[in-house]
Amino acid sequence: MTSPVLTSLLRINRRRMVALRRVLTPHGYVGFMHLILIYTARRPGASQEEICTFYALDKASTARDARRLEDAGHIRRQTNPENRRQYQLFLTPQGEEMVKIINQTHEEFQQRLSAGIAPEDWEKLTGLLEIAEENSRRE
Repeated sequence: MTSPVLTSLLRINRRRMVALRRVLTPHGYVGFMHLILIYTARRPGASQEEICTFYALDKASTARDARRLEDAGHIRRQTNPENRRQYQLFLTPQGEEMVKIINQTHEEFQQRLSAGIAPEDWEKLTGLLEIAEENSRRE
């Protein structure tokens, strides 16, 4: 039996993805393209492998989605001079605009999610979820 917490997290994430897809689909975004874009915005020059590790994604899907982002003009991939088998990813101006759209969508969803929750309770929840996330990384 799934715990109520896990069930709630799964349903919340599903609703978040529905809201996000509404915004991203008209821009041709599929799969995990938005995750690659957000990670690259936070860590310019990140490798596809770093992104795979951070989000627990498979390499083939990440490579395919990174290529789609490059084809759309939202990122630029360049060979890592220290490891020629890896690409480093960088946002383009169009990618920076998409990050703004994604961040705005996330902000609106978070405001809806946190409505009626006291700021100190929201902070406590955030801290607890960070611990749970860290625990999930253990094998």
